[in-house]
Parts: sequence; structure tokens; C-alpha cells
Amino acid sequence: MKAYETVVSYSGMSGHAVVVEFDLPYRMVFWSKAQYAGCWDLGSDVWFTSEWIETNSPDNNHCYEPIMDKRLKYSNVEILESNAARVRVRWRYACNDLRYRIFHGNTRGEEIFTIYPDGIAVREVTVYPGDETSFGGNPNFWQVIEWITMIGTANRPEDVFFPDPALLFMNEEGESAKIQYPIQFDQFQPLCAAFPQISEWNMFIGSVRLRDRPNPFAILANDQRLFPHKPCSHCGKDHPYFTLFSKGGCLWRYPSINEDFVLSESGNNVIGERPVSASFIDGNYDMRPRGTGLENRKGARYLVATPPPGTSWLVLTGAGIQDPAELRELAVSWYSPARIVTGHEWPPDFITSGAAQSGSTIYDGYAYSIRAYTFRKFGVPRIEFRMEVDHPIVNPVFMVDGWESPNTVVEMDNVPLDRAMYSYAVRGNELILHLRAKIKRNTSFAIAETP
Repeated sequence: MKAYETVVSYSGMSGHAVVVEFDLPYRMVFWSKAQYAGCWDLGSDVWFTSEWIETNSPDNNHCYEPIMDKRLKYSNVEILESNAARVRVRWRYACNDLRYRIFHGNTRGEEIFTIYPDGIAVREVTVYPGDETSFGGNPNFWQVIEWITMIGTANRPEDVFFPDPALLFMNEEGESAKIQYPIQFDQFQPLCAAFPQISEWNMFIGSVRLRDRPNPFAILANDQRLFPHKPCSHCGKDHPYFTLFSKGGCLWRYPSINEDFVLSESGNNVIGERPVSASFIDGNYDMRPRGTGLENRKGARYLVATPPPGTSWLVLTGAGIQDPAELRELAVSWYSPARIVTGHEWPPDFITSGAAQSGSTIYDGYAYSIRAYTFRKFGVPRIEFRMEVDHPIVNPVFMVDGWESPNTVVEMDNVPLDRAMYSYAVRGNELILHLRAKIKRNTSFAIAETP
């Protein structure tokens, strides 16, 4: 696994990029011609991205988002970490229009992608809404996620997507909303209007179904700690406002390198000549209800909330998991981590945070933003613990502070693991270990330093 800078070509365009590769038939690309948005390169000029921070206001017809920054005045990318166990890439940008005016003067976003050898990443999105001016007026929405497939000139959308479903949107229990290609709906609408069942879901798992390529996905939890949101402005229930795209408005020209348009240009007339993107659903911190006529004017009375500076959202994203049951398993594994028992809890039957632990091994907790179980060790060359599971835990990551050797061995239930089953790296005094295994029962682990 590695990250590096290079020149990437896509549909006849070339530009600087940061590329993340692992031993899988897809990779991650942060490309200058797409303003460094994090994209999964799925092969044959088909890419997928889960979007960025975007806002919009009634003051003009512009969207304010990093994809408008064609000159890269504000958008930049940086490799924070690259080793055998993981890669971390940071993307910083402004929310500007095509005249390079920034919403409220200084609205900006930062995204950190933590990517592991199994080709799965946690996308941590942080927003800093502007406060320098009132430019742009009050926002119509704050958008955080969108299921966007980029299709190069050598392909046609109908040859890329499975028609039914093209997007499988489901919860952790397998209840689903299926979106076709071409999209079966005549107008943009709240997702919960077309599929009311989603208003009760705990998780939202969106998998784009592609022909002859890995299926990309993006997952979020209906949990204010991990994906902050206001109650849906359409149904009033506690879930993010999702917009369902229409059959006439899901295809855009992309990436658009011209600066002479407002909003987005339809891609229907340039298929085969220019890259296009297909969007199915977007997700928001808050959004004014959409509609027509009197309904639209009524919706205009709704003031969209602005997230506080430093608000962050977590999205689990990747590709290659074709079986919906396995994708649900991954989602639950990330959102509902195993219980960790080190034997140093105090009192012994009280499993809690490090504040009530004392000993050579302290479990600090599960970090959702990096998908890792985190530990500290003191004065010993190994840590030992037990994972107690209620459901399968997929490819767990362990981080240990206080590591003093460049070499590591792992045992599961007192059996040494084959070296091919795990990747690790030591950064300073911190061990990062990615395990290629599915933990289906209570399991004991020992992770030890070696000379």
C-alpha cells in the first residue's frame, strides 16, 4: 500500500494527482482536474466520489463548492501518512462560485481520508462556515454527501450501470430503496417522500451497482455524533434530508473546465464527447424543502440552520464489495464495534473508559474517524485483550501507543497468525496494525514487540 504524486490522465485530460494504491483492482485518486476531490478509480474511466461541502443561497443562482475552483486558487491536497498499514490524505478547499467569490467571505472545508489495505476509507469532513461577510445571503442547504459516478467518454451510462437497481440504498437490516437508471422519478423530491421507510433507519448504505467493475459505496450512520443533521424538513423525523434526483436532472457534464456557466450543465447532449457524472441521492446537514408553485413559496419560510464551525461528518466509503449482505456486515462492524476487555478494568466487571483502568494495558476506546481500536501500554513488550462480539467484526484496526520496536507479531487465541493476514507500521512510538480477518466469535489477541 502506498500514496504518491504523479500525473493522471482521464478522458483525454491530464493533471497532477495524489494516487493511493493497494493490491486490489481499483485505487483512490485526488486529481487536479477534479479539484482534488477524493475519487475511487474503478477502471476504464469510471470513477466515483461521495462529494464535498456544498452550499447555495436565494441571493443568486450560484452553487458554492470546491468543484467550481477550476484555477485551484483554494483547493490543495497533501499526503499526511503513507505506510504498509494505512494512508492518510488531507484535502482543503473553499466553497466558492465560478467567479471565485467565497460564500460569506471565508467558508471552507477540510477532508481527511484514512485508507486501509482492504481498500476502505473513512472520510472525515469538517466545515468552517464563513463569517467575514454576508455575501451569498442565507443558505438554502448545507450538503455533505452525494453518490456521484463519473463516466468517461469511452462509456455510455446505460452500459455502465445495472438498470435495476443502479443504486441500492439500504439499512443494516437489509430493508432497501432501489433507484433505477434511468431514474424512474419525474422530479427532484425528498427521498422520504418516495420511500417513507427510510425515515426510521439507523444506517444508510448506498451501493452503486456497476457492470464489470467494483461496486463503489458510501455509508453513514443516523447518529448525531457521527453525522450531525437537523430533523428532515420534509417529514420532520430525525434523519438527514436526502434529495432524490429526477430522470431529467441526474446527468451532468463533468468535470466542467469552463467558467462560463451557472449551476450545472446537462450531460445528456455530450455523452461520448465529454465526461459526464450521474447523481442519484444527496445528503444534507439541513435543507429547505424543494417543490413547485405555492409549495416552493411555503418552503421558503423555512430558515436553514448553519452548522457550527468545526462540525464534522464521517462517511465510510470504498468499493469492491459486491454482496449486499457483506456490505451491511461491514457497516455494522464500523458503527457497532466489539467490546474490548484487557483485564485491567476497575473493578474487574466494570468495562468502561481508560479513566477506570489501571495497569500495563489501557484501552482508550474505538475511534470511528480512523476505524481503529486504540490502546496504550506501559513497561511491557506486548498487549493482551479479548474482543467480545455480537456480530462479525470485519478487518479490525488496532493502534497502540508506547510501542518500542519496529517489529510485531500477532496471536489469535494463542495461535500465531500468518504474516499475510496483517499489515503494520510503527510511527514514532505508535503501532498501527490492520488485520485481514473477520472476527465472528469472542476472540483473544496478543500483539507483541519482537527484536
